[in-house]
Amino acid sequence: MVAPAQADEPGPERAKDLRYGWALYEYHQGNVFEALTQLAVASEQGGIEGHGDHPALVEGGLMLSWGMTREASKLFTELLGSDGAGSTLSPEVRNQAWFYLGKVFFLEGNRELAGENLERVDGEILAEANHDLFREWVYLRARVAMMSSRIEDVSKLTSLKEQLEDTDIWSLYLQYNSAVAALDAGDVATAEAELQTLIAIIQQSADSAEPEAEREGLLDRARLSLARLYLRDGRFDAALEILGDMPLNGVFADQALFDYAIAAAGQGRPDRALDALDTLSSRDLFLPWRQQVPFARAYVLEQMNKPQRALPAFRQAADLYQARIEELDIIRNRLTEESLMAQLDFTRDSDGILTDSYGRLRVQPSDFGMAEVLASETFQQALAELNELYQMQSFIAERQSRFESFRIMLETREQQRQVRIAETRRALESQQANQWQTLHEEFRETIATALAEEDAQFFMTAEQKALRDKLNEVEETLAGLPDDATTARQRETYRRMRAYFDWWIADDYGLNRWAAQKQLRELDREMQHFQAQRQRVETLMSDDGRHAELARRISASERELATLGQEVAVALSNARRILLSQVDSMLVAQQEELNGYLVASRHAQARLADQLFRRSQNPGAGDE
Repeated sequence: MVAPAQADEPGPERAKDLRYGWALYEYHQGNVFEALTQLAVASEQGGIEGHGDHPALVEGGLMLSWGMTREASKLFTELLGSDGAGSTLSPEVRNQAWFYLGKVFFLEGNRELAGENLERVDGEILAEANHDLFREWVYLRARVAMMSSRIEDVSKLTSLKEQLEDTDIWSLYLQYNSAVAALDAGDVATAEAELQTLIAIIQQSADSAEPEAEREGLLDRARLSLARLYLRDGRFDAALEILGDMPLNGVFADQALFDYAIAAAGQGRPDRALDALDTLSSRDLFLPWRQQVPFARAYVLEQMNKPQRALPAFRQAADLYQARIEELDIIRNRLTEESLMAQLDFTRDSDGILTDSYGRLRVQPSDFGMAEVLASETFQQALAELNELYQMQSFIAERQSRFESFRIMLETREQQRQVRIAETRRALESQQANQWQTLHEEFRETIATALAEEDAQFFMTAEQKALRDKLNEVEETLAGLPDDATTARQRETYRRMRAYFDWWIADDYGLNRWAAQKQLRELDREMQHFQAQRQRVETLMSDDGRHAELARRISASERELATLGQEVAVALSNARRILLSQVDSMLVAQQEELNGYLVASRHAQARLADQLFRRSQNPGAGDE
């Protein structure tokens, strides 16, 4: 998978965006789905800042690991363009992105998309940055060209082969696949020549730096393929010579022994064939192709003109085939996902089942009879999809369990809200808001009446009111005094003061009225503000929109998760059906093959029994 850690250019030492750091943490923990989720959330929230195109590159690599090859291809194309122009990524990183994407498509069998992405790689830059990837890149391009029917790809294939040394392991694989392609095309002579050349190259390069086990395995495979070509043409001596060079402890040792038995029998040396078959018979018949060994052994005994030994051998073979067919019937009838998984040994760590860089599970068969179906790409993809769907189902279940916590949170919040509402109502009651409103209305009416009557005294200032009260006291005092010259002067002074006071009140009427109206307007504003706040408090107490919005979002999320859960359940059912169907098809094929051997064994039994019976009736007769 493409990741920043694989880039040759120095990436940021620290995550500048917390969301990117979170996604990288999940990625390095092997949690592909969680990492993709974090990147998707970050994208919805405005994207990741400070890291250029690296987050998109990581997302593309994660998509490859998750099996989202077409989505990854679209993302890489949008990110890099057909020539990588405009991207902030280095050429080395761009090359790796195209290489891994092309390789995934090749493994999926999509030759067109594989070739399209592999052609975008700059070979010179890739060779300088990572020569191992360059060699594999040449091999993949050659394989794509080999599968093409276009004439121009023939010269391209030749050119690609020349870019690899003859002893390079990728060149050797290419040589073998070239032989297989020639054989598929019916060109046996070319296939034979290719295999002979391949064997010679491997034998002459024993000191190569390539892994010895891998080279030995390829050598044995090439020898076995060449020997089978010889067997098909009846060249038993050549086949025996090739098979005799194969080690008895190699990967293909059992198949070589069986082919050796065929060659020896064809050469007229059934004793050597019987020795090879006896060796195979002593081993567990857990591989489907080995089921033919019991019949072949009995057949060789018959060819050696030993009917007394051949008859029980055929009988034993028939019993074995019958038992195996019945066993396969039981397996098919009891075939479930649980029984299938019990036959698979997954490599796990604390976080679950391990996968390779392309999302395939690291698994080995407990029953090697399943090795053939397990090795198929369709089974691997279906198995990986099943595992991913279970992870998604677990993720959904974990998210759904959180909704109960959300509900408790909402209930607690509502209880606290009711407590605050009660406290607020008590506070409002203590403020006597209604009484203040009544007083305000009465004050407005009083001012309005004074304005209508132009009551200047109503609008007097505090100073004027104090002077008025003083004058009233003087008037009362003078009224109680006798009339004499002194009081006459005092009453005259009072009249002048009263006249001045009345003039002053009349003169200040407009100013005093304006001041009172100004104060009334300010009071009106304050009362309006007070009423608005009170109304807002009443509204909040009667309807909590935020609480309702939270409840709505939780309900909507629950519905979405429930829908997604149903879709995942359907996908799981389909994935199980595909897996079980593939295994069942394999079992049916084994049964059909076993049934053929069973019928042949029964016929051979009948034939030999008849021969032995007639021989017993005619002791002097020769063998027929």
